[in-house]
Amino acid sequence: MSANENKTINIQPSQNGYSVYHESRIAHTLQKLRDMGASRLVEVGSHPWAMTSAFVDDGAFQICATVSAQEVTNWPDDIGVTASRCQLATPKGNVATFTNYSANIERTLFEIEEKPDTVVAAEIIEHLTRSPHIMLLNINHWLPLGGKLFITTPNGAQFSNPLRRGTQTAAYRCNTYERHSYVFTLDGLTDLVKLCGFRIVEASYWDVIARTGPSAVYGWLANVPVPYFREKFKKTLVVVAEKDRDVVELERCPRVYDSRGDWEYVAKNSADRL
Repeated sequence: MSANENKTINIQPSQNGYSVYHESRIAHTLQKLRDMGASRLVEVGSHPWAMTSAFVDDGAFQICATVSAQEVTNWPDDIGVTASRCQLATPKGNVATFTNYSANIERTLFEIEEKPDTVVAAEIIEHLTRSPHIMLLNINHWLPLGGKLFITTPNGAQFSNPLRRGTQTAAYRCNTYERHSYVFTLDGLTDLVKLCGFRIVEASYWDVIARTGPSAVYGWLANVPVPYFREKFKKTLVVVAEKDRDVVELERCPRVYDSRGDWEYVAKNSADRL
């Protein structure tokens, strides 16, 4: 790993509306992390730094490190790993300094020097294009036994909006990591997390992003106290997990993978046990 320890990168969080749109989700995330007793955080997929800014402004958390490679447009499998010292100034005027690791987290296993008690992967796993289990194996390696993992991601089991005439898929972009590449169901996500060495503490749904127009009725349906309505109308999956063992290779393919693939860090005979 190369390191630019003597170079400080100044970060200005994006002001393009992302923070406003996700304000409620970010607030719910901070409260959930407090409830978990989280203190020393590593945040995965930090760009555009809205969540990071909220951590800094909140004051209850120490940002040990972030993992973000937003400066890369053309992604080969291996972009190397670079650790850079970063200084982030929030719109509220607070400042934090931490190490950012630039790496392809789903293709490269790498070490970090910091010792977090919690890793946050909020709205990131849906952007990974090939091997999310490698991200989770990295997180498993960084955490001590009993360390916590917090994941949020869009709910793949929810109904599509029948009133929408255009596609719900994001427009094509030069950086594939700006798109949602796979949308999980809760069962598929928890299966993947458990295989990577974690015990599920909580697997639930949130509906904390504002809806407008005719689709607002979906928000009302999401609150009907019936499991079917929760699964089909709540927008976000939430998983809290605790590391309960070290894992360097999955014993079988996750259910969300094509078992015919030659997957790295998955037992080669796993397809025979599906």
